[in-house]
Amino acid sequence: MRTNLTCAALAAAFAGLGSAAWAAPIKVAAFEFELLDTSAEGDIRGAARPDELQRIDQVSAQLRTFLTSKGLELVDVAPAQKDIDAQKLMTCGACPAGIAKTLGADYSAIGYVQKVSNLILNLNVEIRDARTGEVVRKGSADIRGNTEESWRHGLSYLMRHTILEQPLPPVKAP
Repeated sequence: MRTNLTCAALAAAFAGLGSAAWAAPIKVAAFEFELLDTSAEGDIRGAARPDELQRIDQVSAQLRTFLTSKGLELVDVAPAQKDIDAQKLMTCGACPAGIAKTLGADYSAIGYVQKVSNLILNLNVEIRDARTGEVVRKGSADIRGNTEESWRHGLSYLMRHTILEQPLPPVKAP
């Protein structure tokens, strides 16, 4: 008798959770940020500075940390590295979504930093539905100063106030 009551109580508790408790986690293929250097310094040097490349790695990691903190599951993008390296994700339209779909992700997330000058930079993030290629979130944050702190703060602000101010919508069945 006690076992039946316990099972009934557990069944009632799980029924109260609804389907959200059983929903599969939303999977995101979060690609490395890219740098678009349109500054005079970029014209002169022709290549990114080592400190900027380090910041690209840092904001890429920060984006992934932010996504997982919101309960999203990251998909390993390494198996598609050849396809990723073959193009600039920031300018190829829906191709990040296509790559994400082949990796089993529900969404793709790309980011890039446009360096206008050492004082003026823009952090950009775009999230697309991997099935349809449609943009579901997109935003940009202007930052002042080419420092680790400004990049970190800019991405944090962008993610909290634009990109994931509201949760991503659940993926619809095909």
